[in-house]
Amino acid sequence: EVYQRLHRLTDRTHPLSAAERLADEITAESWVLCFDEFQVTDIADAALLTTLFTLLFERGVVVVATSNKTPDTLYDMSAGFAAFVGLLKRRCVIHRLDRRQD
Repeated sequence: EVYQRLHRLTDRTHPLSAAERLADEITAESWVLCFDEFQVTDIADAALLTTLFTLLFERGVVVVATSNKTPDTLYDMSAGFAAFVGLLKRRCVIHRLDRRQD
């Protein structure tokens, strides 16, 4: 859905980028985003998420996510993934829940 919305919002004559306009739309829809079993495996998605999450955080959106892995072990730490993981670590409070069962 994110890529479809970005495509719809792409307009080179508009003063804001498609990502900025998408962040504005998402912020107007909800101030909190929740992800269960959060995972990103594609470098293009990681690059997009770095930009989008930066814009969402700047707009005051709260992100709540669960994962069976820590941010450092979510991905192959190539440059794109490292940027996204770094953003999460800078902007999010990370809680470790040591449970044997989900």
